[in-house]
Amino acid sequence: MWVHIVIFTAAFGLVLFSKAGWIHWGLLADKKGVRLFLTVAVGCNLLGMLLTWKGGENASYSCGLRIPRDAAGIYEQEYTISVDGERRGTMNIQIPQKESGQDDQEQYLEKENPQDLKKREFQEMLEKYNQEKQDPDYYYLPSQWKGHRLEWERPKEHTGELLASLGFFAAFLLLLKETKEKQEKELRRSEQLLMDYPGIIMKFALLIQAGMTARKAFQKITADYRRRGNKVSHFAYEAMAAACNEMDSGVAEIEAYRRFGERCSQMKYRTFSTLLIQNLQKGSRRLAELLEKEALEAWDERKRKARVLGEAAATKLLVPMIMMLAVVMAVIMIPAFLSFYG
Repeated sequence: MWVHIVIFTAAFGLVLFSKAGWIHWGLLADKKGVRLFLTVAVGCNLLGMLLTWKGGENASYSCGLRIPRDAAGIYEQEYTISVDGERRGTMNIQIPQKESGQDDQEQYLEKENPQDLKKREFQEMLEKYNQEKQDPDYYYLPSQWKGHRLEWERPKEHTGELLASLGFFAAFLLLLKETKEKQEKELRRSEQLLMDYPGIIMKFALLIQAGMTARKAFQKITADYRRRGNKVSHFAYEAMAAACNEMDSGVAEIEAYRRFGERCSQMKYRTFSTLLIQNLQKGSRRLAELLEKEALEAWDERKRKARVLGEAAATKLLVPMIMMLAVVMAVIMIPAFLSFYG
């Protein structure tokens, strides 16, 4: 039962510490992952506690035991034997008993150690005792044997504790899985933002050079993205669309640009939003020149990123290429060896 208490205490403590702000789940998983972790851990613990409660504690029988014979199935249970208050080991009681041939029995006796011989002596005593009883409905475990007092103890089942422990471990694995998926999602988002930035800044520079205002150019790029109707969502364009919606709903243009930079949460986009804000505040005449310079740097950065991704893809393809080489070598060498030895 202590296993269930520890798991409940751990789950309750995690909830309290997170409410108090001592644990920041954002570093590991989102609220959905934490909720899944607590649900699996507490649910398996409750189910395990129910099994533990049904299994009960250690049952001791000092006055013998009468076990009903079930014709529909086999009763099998392990009991601890105590003779005159001294434990003598465990014994597996099975009703009906397994039948074994005489040759197998003699071979088994040659390999038995003294402890196994003692168990066999107890088994023979039980067979003789139940033959004397001649009760077809019950199987008996005696309380006396050759003047010695026998005590039978049935250990409790640990299935519930095992289930609770496995449930807690599975919940922890789910939490790690959610954390890994969150990290992979953040990595994909970061890579997509870096790959989209050169195109956005170049389009914006061209529109500014064509005579559009910053707000019109911003809305033009967003409108083109919406009109294309891409099946895959792009975080940068979605952030621009959100900024346009804010400006249309009455939010100040400076505030919308600032939120756009924070929403993308990357230094390059923060630099872009800063240029737009400075253009509104100071009316910079060099905005087109600054944007063009920023676009060239972004394209160079994208080329370096594409080169790194290409090298990573080549490394990932190395294992399949080795496997294909092994298959080709097998196709060539096996017929050659067969023809040589044939």
